[in-house]
Amino acid sequence: MIQYFEGIRIITLNTRRFNRGSAITIPGVGIFLGLKQINNTDLKRHEFGHILQKRQKGALFFWIRIAPLSLWSAFLSSVNKSHIHMHIRTEWSANKLSYNYFKQPANWNFKDYPVQSPH
Repeated sequence: MIQYFEGIRIITLNTRRFNRGSAITIPGVGIFLGLKQINNTDLKRHEFGHILQKRQKGALFFWIRIAPLSLWSAFLSSVNKSHIHMHIRTEWSANKLSYNYFKQPANWNFKDYPVQSPH
């Protein structure tokens, strides 16, 4: 069964990294997340924020600036535990776009998905 979130296809992967909460969004293809994360609304909202970034900034800006910075930060957080992926602009701005898109839901997880720079 194919699942969708806000019209975006959800593609599940059954790997350790993705089941722990990693995910990736490829606009035009879908949101990739772990099978164990299929009901993680917080994660899906965050990833949908990257779709909103692409819609807002355009494909060129998304693929030249946002995607590379996000991927680099995700890599850094995997090798350096002091690097907090959600503290970089590409990530908290995706959260902010999503937070506003969903009309600032009362159940937003600000701890894991901040909507502004912590600095």
